Amino acid sequence: MPIFLLLCALQLGLAPNAPEPSPVTGEAKQAFLQQWGKHMQTMHTLHMVFTQEKHLRLLHRPLVAQGELWRKGDTLRYVLKNSAGETEIELHKDAHTVNIYYPQLRTLEVIDLRSTPALPMGLPFLTEDPTALTQTYDTALFVTDGLHTLQLHPKDPQALFAELCLTFKDVQPQTFVRTEKSGDRIIMRISSFTPNVDISEDQLALSVPAGTTVTYPLQ
Repeated sequence: MPIFLLLCALQLGLAPNAPEPSPVTGEAKQAFLQQWGKHMQTMHTLHMVFTQEKHLRLLHRPLVAQGELWRKGDTLRYVLKNSAGETEIELHKDAHTVNIYYPQLRTLEVIDLRSTPALPMGLPFLTEDPTALTQTYDTALFVTDGLHTLQLHPKDPQALFAELCLTFKDVQPQTFVRTEKSGDRIIMRISSFTPNVDISEDQLALSVPAGTTVTYPLQ
């Protein structure tokens, strides 16, 4: 088993003696990417529930958080809560701006996407054009027991991370692993991925209390 896929298997809780993954190449790989893209293009709204594990080299146990995401058109909001049920991060993104609110720090970070066009996509499995990923990443696709694994290595040597690994059942994302150059990892396990549901404006709104410190980290 290729070492990267072995690491993905261990990170995702799969047995290391699982069946050998079969590479998917050529027209079959292109067909999977196109099918995934068509699925995403029919998705007008999305509600997603997930668990996030942050594996840091300095800690023996991962930091576990529960997350919920809402998306409607160009607007996306997600909330991440720690094991005590306290909100750690609330992110709001539209076509022009990303706002990241840290309630415990009473701090809001604002990123203007119009002045930072090279900002990498945080959740690549939400792209509507998966074939475009090949422009930014070296990609490899494998299939094992009906699960597709997409391996992404950034072509830019200045990229902040080393590897991305996504798994799908059909074209529904199941897990997402981001490995930093330091070796730290973030693992997202998706328990619910429900497209085309009713989403209210309240579910998309970011409410920031008065007195919050506002910063512009990329300016």
